[in-house]
Amino acid sequence: MSTKEYRRKIAQSIAKARVTRARSTDSQIDDATHLRGRVVNKKVTAKTRAEALGRLMRVEGPDVIPETALQRLEDPKESPVVRLAALRLLQHKQIFSSVAAEWRPAYLEALRRALDEPKLRSAALEILSALKDRKTQGLLLEGIRKPKQALVPVDQALRLLSSDIHADVLEVARSLANDQQSRKNKPVFLQALRILASDPTSVGRLEEVLADDSHSIDARRLAATALNHLSPESLNRMTARTVSAAKAGRKRKDALSEHIETLQSIRR
Repeated sequence: MSTKEYRRKIAQSIAKARVTRARSTDSQIDDATHLRGRVVNKKVTAKTRAEALGRLMRVEGPDVIPETALQRLEDPKESPVVRLAALRLLQHKQIFSSVAAEWRPAYLEALRRALDEPKLRSAALEILSALKDRKTQGLLLEGIRKPKQALVPVDQALRLLSSDIHADVLEVARSLANDQQSRKNKPVFLQALRILASDPTSVGRLEEVLADDSHSIDARRLAATALNHLSPESLNRMTARTVSAAKAGRKRKDALSEHIETLQSIRR
């Protein structure tokens, strides 16, 4: 094949590729336009519209700001089925999107609006808490202090807050861990202890819980685990006393003692 013929064939291949790419782009634009229309058409069932939104997000790809999904999520008049689909699609896309920084503020605001819808609240709270959204943390803390305004039960609020330990969260956890009424609510008490497990100033309270056999075994195991991390010498001291008492009474090891021994053997 001559050089001239070779160049001609290369030129033809390039031209063909350009035409194919242009047709593909035009097709994607047409598909996206059709899908957007289907998503907002409320004469179509919510399930079908949610599926169309998923296809639209795939057609748009990771490098396009997902305006349609953001609008569906923030619209309080939209079907919860469609809003929940938008929430989950946006949650996934923000991980991979090269332009996520541009639309994340709008996403956060749409998630905050979703808190007013009971069917979306749990999912929105999980994401906002993982993103350490301070406005959401404020709402959760306020709900603990004023239960009538709470978005979720106290133990759930504490679990969500535990993803970002700071002064306000610790203050609330200390208060609940010392409150006799909260102590009767096992899920709340345990969640409060889990938060205090990272607080060096709560060693004394954790020691009290571990030493008091009126607490549940779960609470005492949790206190032991926390002390093993925060103050190993304190756990060793308390364990020595327990072992001596057990030998004196010739008692068999209980589940708590075995748990502590496991913690100490791992630390060694």
